[in-house]
Amino acid sequence: MNTLNLNAELFRELSYIADDENSMKKLLKYVKKLVAQQYKAPVPTVSVVSEDAESYRPKTKAELIEDLNEVCEEIKLIRAGKLKGRPAEELKHELHD
Repeated sequence: MNTLNLNAELFRELSYIADDENSMKKLLKYVKKLVAQQYKAPVPTVSVVSEDAESYRPKTKAELIEDLNEVCEEIKLIRAGKLKGRPAEELKHELHD
């Protein structure tokens, strides 16, 4: 599959979850981590650390697959009408802010 087809498929799938805030948040979190891993970008650190704070560690392959499975399950629920999504306009405004 070429890049153009992959992009089209990605945006088509995103359109199914665009109305669901939780799914979009999970997906955005996953994509940011994926980009950080891909480019080995420094992950922002917290300036105030509590005693019980965990240090950052990249997710394992199994954890990433589990996250994707959760998002896919939410997509199925939205398609089945069992979960309410979020309007695309709301997402558009969030991305532009």
